[in-house]
Amino acid sequence: MIFDKLLALPSDAEPWIVDHEPIIVAARDERIAPSEIADAAARAATALRSRGVVPGERCVVWLESPTDIIVAYAAVTALDAVPILLSPTLPGPVAASMVENVSGITAVIATDDRLATSEKTFPDIGRLVDWRDIAAELPDHPRITRRREVASDAPYVIVHTSGTTGIPKLAECSSASIRFNARVQAVIHWLSRLDGHLALVISPVHGRTVVGILAALMRRAPLLLLQDDSPDNVDRMLKRHRPVYLETHPNTFRAWQHLAPGGAFRSIRFFGAGFDVIHPDTVAALLGGSAHRFAVCVEVYGQNETGPIAIRSHLKGAQRVTRALRRIQRSKLLRGHPAGPHFPFCRVRIVDDSGRTVPAGTPGRMVVNTPGVFSGYINRPDLTSRNYPDNRWWDTGDWGTKSRTGRITLIDRQVDKVSGAISGIGIEDILLETFPEFLELVVLEMSGTLQPVLSLRPGTEFRQRAWASAAGRLATMAEPIVIPDRDFPRTVTGKIQREQLKKTLADQRPADQSRSVRL
Repeated sequence: MIFDKLLALPSDAEPWIVDHEPIIVAARDERIAPSEIADAAARAATALRSRGVVPGERCVVWLESPTDIIVAYAAVTALDAVPILLSPTLPGPVAASMVENVSGITAVIATDDRLATSEKTFPDIGRLVDWRDIAAELPDHPRITRRREVASDAPYVIVHTSGTTGIPKLAECSSASIRFNARVQAVIHWLSRLDGHLALVISPVHGRTVVGILAALMRRAPLLLLQDDSPDNVDRMLKRHRPVYLETHPNTFRAWQHLAPGGAFRSIRFFGAGFDVIHPDTVAALLGGSAHRFAVCVEVYGQNETGPIAIRSHLKGAQRVTRALRRIQRSKLLRGHPAGPHFPFCRVRIVDDSGRTVPAGTPGRMVVNTPGVFSGYINRPDLTSRNYPDNRWWDTGDWGTKSRTGRITLIDRQVDKVSGAISGIGIEDILLETFPEFLELVVLEMSGTLQPVLSLRPGTEFRQRAWASAAGRLATMAEPIVIPDRDFPRTVTGKIQREQLKKTLADQRPADQSRSVRL
């Protein structure tokens, strides 16, 4: 797995590029030799073993930089212990709620403020490991020696969900599921003939990141790891190092799309988007900013719990035809966001509330059966039992349709379904393409009314007449609420926490105010 693949890299492998200074290994001119990362992981493993981390234990990893997190979980897995990866953005009380009543956690790896927070957050965990101490004594420890990892159904890593509907859930993944999902991505990279640095700007503790790192190691592809996703830093790093592959959260891509005319994406031949839907105008901006004639943007629909489910590719050379078709098929787009055909290895069913399969094209709950499925939620076994009965069909929590040819359309999350339209996501797709000045837009249902909430790009103004004309043709909606982008509550992967947003707006609205909130 990841530890074995790190040690198997040749000593002269292309250096990894980072925008941060890790604690465990030194970066020189934003470059780190993979052999140094492998050596740090091998020595950190023996250092952790000397502190009592043993096979079968669960060990919390609560660090800051992507490089430190990768080395830490590679070292923990080398000991056959199971890392629990927590996002550095999580507040202490949320982290405490996530691990409450979870057994088998015997150590926490943290540093600086999070180390101090850990003493209050995890009072029942007796062993706190300061990552800076591990780094300082690294030369004093020998490299660990062990047998090669054999993929199995045994626990390998525990990641957490985005937390769009509340406290994030801890998802346990086996080494077999992680390896299967990584092989899928490695095959896609191989077919795309990617030769150059693969840039990842995604939550370092997400299951998608673990899979992406392993896939890159399978291909022996050098990585570019960014911790700072601010547009200025991304613009500088992409222009300086010119990767061929770029992956981030769709909402983060949206915050960057204004960089396209300045040449930030000229070297990118493959844009990877997962986690959430990516809107058409963002796809057009990314592909338009690439200097490659046949650049591609691939959106993969999947979840931590399932791995990849469906795939949709957008080719730069076909964008003009695609936009023309979108204008012609406007009514079809209101039915939801096309996610493409499901993978051949993944079985997808659309079922009604009683669990019976509905006819092709009929909306319903989307359930899947896939080799990449996770083992279960360790802090919410009740949800595992409810959503994954008999360990056969996993309920994705999404509402959608499947065509006779196996093409998937996402309508909405089941908890976010709107009654005033077929699909809130479909409306968002069309309006975001119509109004490039919108940085974000979500359509909520509040008190039986469709309520648009949006933020504007700096230096732009809301076009009231254009809005009235465009929105009126789609659905009956209240006047939009315009808020600063920072006021959108987001998860660690950039998703909008819609229930939290609705609660915030409801709390701010006077009791006697009408349903329509005017600008």
